[in-house]
Amino acid sequence: MEKRGVTAILLCCMCLGVTLAQLETTYVTTPKVVEAKLGEHAEFSLTYTTPDNTSEFSVLRLGANGTDVVLRVVELNVTTNPNWTMSANVGVSVVGGDTRKVNITLYSVDYNVHEGEYIARVTGSDGDGQDFFKIRTLASPGKLQLSVERPSVSEGTAITFVCSGYTGRPRPVVHLLLQEVFNGTRERLLHPVLTESDPSVTMLENGTYTLSHNFTWITGWRDNFVEFRCDISYSVGLGIALSSARSDPITINVTSSKYTQIQVRPRIAEYGTQGLEIDCLLTRPETVTSVFFIQLSRGEPIKTEKKIVLVLGSGISWQTAGFQNRSTASGQLSPVASANLRFSIRNDSIQCPYDFSEYFCSSSFLTTTSGAVTENTNPAQVSYSVQPRTIQSPSIKVFGSAEVTTQREFRNGTTIQLTCTGQIGSNTNSIIRWCVKTAGSSTFFGLPDTAVHSGAVLGAGCQHTRSSTITYNVTSSDTYTEFLCESGFTSLCNSGTAKQFVSIKLESPATTPVMTTTEDSSNTPLIAGVVVGSLVVLILIVLVLVYFLVIRRKKEEPSTELSNDNVFEAKPRSSNEEGPVYSVPIKNKTGDKQKEGEINTDLSIQKTGPEKELNYVDLDLAPPSEVVAVKPVRKSRMMEVSNTEYASVTFGSPK
Repeated sequence: MEKRGVTAILLCCMCLGVTLAQLETTYVTTPKVVEAKLGEHAEFSLTYTTPDNTSEFSVLRLGANGTDVVLRVVELNVTTNPNWTMSANVGVSVVGGDTRKVNITLYSVDYNVHEGEYIARVTGSDGDGQDFFKIRTLASPGKLQLSVERPSVSEGTAITFVCSGYTGRPRPVVHLLLQEVFNGTRERLLHPVLTESDPSVTMLENGTYTLSHNFTWITGWRDNFVEFRCDISYSVGLGIALSSARSDPITINVTSSKYTQIQVRPRIAEYGTQGLEIDCLLTRPETVTSVFFIQLSRGEPIKTEKKIVLVLGSGISWQTAGFQNRSTASGQLSPVASANLRFSIRNDSIQCPYDFSEYFCSSSFLTTTSGAVTENTNPAQVSYSVQPRTIQSPSIKVFGSAEVTTQREFRNGTTIQLTCTGQIGSNTNSIIRWCVKTAGSSTFFGLPDTAVHSGAVLGAGCQHTRSSTITYNVTSSDTYTEFLCESGFTSLCNSGTAKQFVSIKLESPATTPVMTTTEDSSNTPLIAGVVVGSLVVLILIVLVLVYFLVIRRKKEEPSTELSNDNVFEAKPRSSNEEGPVYSVPIKNKTGDKQKEGEINTDLSIQKTGPEKELNYVDLDLAPPSEVVAVKPVRKSRMMEVSNTEYASVTFGSPK
């Protein structure tokens, strides 16, 4: 029984020790990304928690040649390296308990000094903790300029647009836009017709970029009086919106020697929301005396002519089965100045990609100068765009595991993989990107573009799908972290047309407080109280177990016999040997004389025989290190205990 009791006590202590070991006492909390505008002030905060007052907190900048310590905090005293001394202000405050907050203000943010990857690390006698974060520098662009070498050209001529200007930071993606004219009316929307994700740029010393990129454009008659512009976006997901950099418009004049022309609207149709309109018309009616027919045809994928509809003197004649049921056509041949053929397909009747092809018009007419003429227009390409609409909720795997987990709580230091699968639209080069938002932040920031993408797969409705997988290391900053995967996005995070969210947090129980990097945490005292309370409860449980084990053993062990000459008194030792003195009552319940050999169950300390030392098991009152010898002081054949008597027992360190 004694061994079982000791074993139980040891097990309880081991459990308490393991529990205490699992509780984090040293950790660092950082933002994942700090976006700082060049030349302006930027403020952010780091926090670290450690019970060791002599611990050292440091921030290191990662570089190609190793790490560079930019600041160090020891006992609330801050030192910074020379690069940061003149460009940053660092203050340290105690948030509560063992948590300290490092408030950093960067003065006149500099790309060369501040941009980069950082490690925040605390080192103390009780352990180490660290976390990673990135300072990303930004700069708003200036106004762009668009120029063209020849503003007046003949149809079919290749011209070069040059988009140039200051684009700020980060590196830009540049677009050529146009605003169409259809039947003499300028369209309201601008359409991107050319995009370059790796344009010709020059990086300045301060990390910003200037742009000078050429776009080559083959002119058509439908470009006559069309407005062209250029603008930029960014491939990286931003949390801060930068100003627009769109250029002023340029209009070109396109001439043509043809009598018949084609117009289409739109050039790039958003599938599912926009229909298709095509006009065939005469542009030089002053020399035409009569028109015999006007015809619309389309090019198949194998470039074979396919006639769709024809207008004759007798009216409309459909030439391809199927179009008549989902499209409309109208037209006339006289008067000559109004001769035309108009064709349209409703947005809910367009078949993708079948209807997005090259179209051209043909006509036959009689002129005053050339007699009978039959001609074809230059082909007009109709393209489409499809915006992604659906995307699956991200799945999570622990790194190295083949199984998807439903777990959303992870230990600090766990490596996880997140995968998102969904639509990316009509562009096979489009990707699914990831943004992140930590506790206390109101903005999503783009994660570094390290995702692994699968190949694009064409599905129904001209939608391509693909998957995107990122690997992520859980840190003490992830008290509550929300991930966003999205497609169909602009530069700003959370701007996608298809997006899903998933959240993770640190595994419970954990002592990591929910820290913010922009304001003081009000939860630290509460969480610290919960932790202390939990420890107290664990200790009380251990004490209660020990208490009941002692009581049970007392009930199971009989008292030793009382001889006729046993009343003991422990004589005091010298002051340098002796511990506290306890008095132990010796009673008999009945008050009668005790018979020789009878066991007195009310005696706390009984012993027969000659003087000897008692051990811990004999006394059952104190740990072995506090037991000393107990010596008899009086002997008699029989002891009467009608009145209460005491034997003084002294505890101290054994010899």
